[in-house]
Amino acid sequence: MKSQYRISSEEYIKAGLLNGEMSSKSKKVHMVIDVSFVVVGLVFIYLGNNVLAVGFIGAAIGGNLLPFIIRRFYTPWYLKRHFHKYPAIQKPISISVLENGVKFESESGVGTIMWNEIHHWREGKDMVLIYLAPKIYYVVPKRVPEVDSLCVMLCSKVGNAT
Repeated sequence: MKSQYRISSEEYIKAGLLNGEMSSKSKKVHMVIDVSFVVVGLVFIYLGNNVLAVGFIGAAIGGNLLPFIIRRFYTPWYLKRHFHKYPAIQKPISISVLENGVKFESESGVGTIMWNEIHHWREGKDMVLIYLAPKIYYVVPKRVPEVDSLCVMLCSKVGNAT
């Protein structure tokens, strides 16, 4: 079966945010580092060295606050601007799930991605990202009828979503 879709500005932003999410392993490492900074800061408070304490606790706060601000404000603004700057993103795309891969068609051309060429894939609430390389991916909104069969084939041929 062949399905056609267009990526909306909101979907493009959600895909960019999903792409930028840390993996669960990275989140755990980040949490350990943050907790360590706070603990070291508290030890310095106990030892009476408030300058170092403020530095370590401030680093833990800044290490969480800055990425939050970037994800919440800058990234959506930047991606929306990017979406409107490049009209090819807005063109219709057709997708077909085949036994040997996934076929994408657009005005620009036709291509089939074989299952073994897929680096990994990621599933969000509203979309699926299919990666050809670590930062090169196709966006398939979950509103597309083919997405259920696509996810089943991705699980069986590529592995679980990351």
